[in-house]
Amino acid sequence: MILLQTELMRLLLHVPGDGFYRGTRFDASGVFDSVLFKGLELCGRWFTAYDPFMHDAVCGPAEEFSPVGYDQAAPGGTFLKIGVGLLKRPSADAYDRFHLYEVADPGVWDVSAKECTVRYRHILDGWYDYIKVITLDGDSGITISHELTPRIALDAEVYNHNFFTLGRMEVGPSRHLDFPFAPAGDWRAQYDSVAFTGSGVRFSRQIQPGESVYTGNIHTAGGSGMPYSMSLREGSACVRISGDAPVTRTVLWANHRIACLEPYNSLQAVSGQILRWTIKYSFEL
Repeated sequence: MILLQTELMRLLLHVPGDGFYRGTRFDASGVFDSVLFKGLELCGRWFTAYDPFMHDAVCGPAEEFSPVGYDQAAPGGTFLKIGVGLLKRPSADAYDRFHLYEVADPGVWDVSAKECTVRYRHILDGWYDYIKVITLDGDSGITISHELTPRIALDAEVYNHNFFTLGRMEVGPSRHLDFPFAPAGDWRAQYDSVAFTGSGVRFSRQIQPGESVYTGNIHTAGGSGMPYSMSLREGSACVRISGDAPVTRTVLWANHRIACLEPYNSLQAVSGQILRWTIKYSFEL
């Protein structure tokens, strides 16, 4: 575990191999344990049961890359998950992000920390060199910087799940999700609990245990393209999120504990071309 802190903030991060998260879904670099801001836990262990092999046993900003080469791999062959390693395709079934795949090659990790910064580096020989740096920005923010150098032609996506609990309060009418544009999208079902507004998403009642809501394609109403900018608010607690990479779409998944906005970015590069992108979080209370 790595601790970064300032006078008003405390950030706890896991390191690959420490056993906390052993799933094959999320990027193992920078797995958050807790973010405290002015004594309030903005992200923490939201799940009611913990299993290190559970696909979503992660907290806070959690990034997942789409699989590379899965469709081309024969059963028993390997495919790539950035931040995880080379995984074995077990059968002819379609890729399932919730499945726990066998790791054929975990690559080599190097982690170093100093002052208010931690640097993760993952090298998978012949595939990529990946660096993620997480930095505390004074007393009220976090920056996550990425540098990915593929050794293959790359066509993939990455998104951030943003598991923020905002004080561990239940999700309901006091949870406000906002964008700097009018959002539109298609709900997975006809929910009586949630709807779009002129600037975001609002809940009309408490989400009950065992219940969830989902929309997979939030975009700008009446237009194309949108800024990487959004906010999550619960009372006076607010997390503002921004990034410098174009957003292709945003997903919303919520249950009774968390409401996650998940912006997607496209990653396309030839071998040796360096990809860089940054996400910033600012906190208010």
